[in-house]
Amino acid sequence: MKSSDVLVKCLQAEGVERIFGIPGEENLDLMDSLIGSGIEFVLTRHESSAAFMAGMVGRLTGRPGVCLTTLGPGAANMAIGVMEAYLGYYPLVAMSGQLPADCQRYPRKQYVDLRSMFKPITKECISVRSGDDVPHLTRRAFALAAEERPGPVFFELPQDVMGQSAEGAPREIVPRDAVEVPPEALAMVRELLSSAQRPVVLSGAGVVRGGAGEALRRFAEVWNLPVAMTWLGAGTMPFDHPLSLGTVGLRRADMMRAAFEAADLVVLVGFDLMEFEPQYWNFGTAKRVAYIAAAPCDIVPGFAPDVQVIGDLSTSLRSLANAGRPGAAWTKELKESLVSMLNTVPEENHGVKPQTIVRCVRDALGREDIVVSDVGAHLIWMAQRYPVYRENTLLMSNGLFPMGVGVPWAIATKLTFPACKVVASVGDGSFAMTGMELETAKRLDTPFITLVWNDRSLELIRIKQEKTFGRAVGTSFDNPDLVKYAESLGIEGRRVSSEAELRETLTEFLRDDVLAVIDVAVDSGENAGLSPK
Repeated sequence: MKSSDVLVKCLQAEGVERIFGIPGEENLDLMDSLIGSGIEFVLTRHESSAAFMAGMVGRLTGRPGVCLTTLGPGAANMAIGVMEAYLGYYPLVAMSGQLPADCQRYPRKQYVDLRSMFKPITKECISVRSGDDVPHLTRRAFALAAEERPGPVFFELPQDVMGQSAEGAPREIVPRDAVEVPPEALAMVRELLSSAQRPVVLSGAGVVRGGAGEALRRFAEVWNLPVAMTWLGAGTMPFDHPLSLGTVGLRRADMMRAAFEAADLVVLVGFDLMEFEPQYWNFGTAKRVAYIAAAPCDIVPGFAPDVQVIGDLSTSLRSLANAGRPGAAWTKELKESLVSMLNTVPEENHGVKPQTIVRCVRDALGREDIVVSDVGAHLIWMAQRYPVYRENTLLMSNGLFPMGVGVPWAIATKLTFPACKVVASVGDGSFAMTGMELETAKRLDTPFITLVWNDRSLELIRIKQEKTFGRAVGTSFDNPDLVKYAESLGIEGRRVSSEAELRETLTEFLRDDVLAVIDVAVDSGENAGLSPK
């Protein structure tokens, strides 16, 4: 048995179902060992897509996704997806082939010190130096990637080691003991809640990761607390719940900014610091801050919680939900204004208004169906105006914000939740980066809709240039015929330029459960208000 065979057995023991990547000479032993293992190797068209897909699998399941590349350029291409997992806290094991150890001491073609390259963007870099080390190093990589706060681990596989004879069995997965929350911390939170006049909850990604949505809702109901959500916490409180304030994440343009400005207590639940910088919610009225999470927070300027409750989120929230108060929801008027805003859509002029696109997508999908948003102006429209009713049904980046995630994420989402309808909301700039992964989707038989916002511009950058300098440069381009592009891949394609056409096309493609591209001519005149100067 080879080291690569032992590694595959360890991956099986970790519950790995798929590996996303591109093979190379340095990982041929592992590729051969995968044959007949039951682990599917998903060939992608670019290594960044492989890392995006694996990261999304980790985000959706809580178990580390796995991607595999070869050395040098392959690993370098993978890095952007690893960065996204690092800043987004997605569990990921990023594997790469490498030259034999004795070839790493002097310059060689394609050789780069990958551990040094990945060190700043991973929780740890692990290199397998002996076949005997495979079982315990694999267990370490997966355990470290999954524990709070989760993130990527780089796993280097030298070519000579993978081909060595080796023995060994997968290490046992031992559950970690739950952390007991100090009673005095819970008592202090109750005291803060009892004395607050205008409390507000900010629910983050940790609530989704910890499966604590139901406990959060009960906690909010007992104490009558309005709940705003970060972009990664979207859906932890259903939008149509009376206490839901929708999502926040913009620096100055969120409607719910007024709630934080007036609040005298902010309760952060499962909140990661990078989700919404403290200066954009910790301002205005002097306020106390309670932090409830699975891991301690960093203390930075403008962010020093009065109390931290660290432990299992659901357990902590249930402990706090055994007492409450009947007070009135002080943010009722804000919620009414938000609903009114969502129901207001300007008349069409040239192309389809962004507000109309969002509403058409929401109307076409069920509460449990999923929208995956790429990065660009369309992301802000989705974040602000798309009502979310459950966790993981509006998937956005809120860390690195890399363009090109939309189609790879949609593939990973459909593979993970095949019964759900999936729509990828993608700008035309982003689509040009990873749109070829539609061939991957076709090959895998993963039907979803890619809705391309076609305005032939890098809109957010253009807007900022014009607001700052009164002119723009380097932001305009031409697109190919996206319908013909789709058809060349053997999938459906249609161009729409009105609300009626968009509604009809969404209904048809979702009903027929096809892989399709909808090219939407966007009226971008509404975008000017997205980027306050």
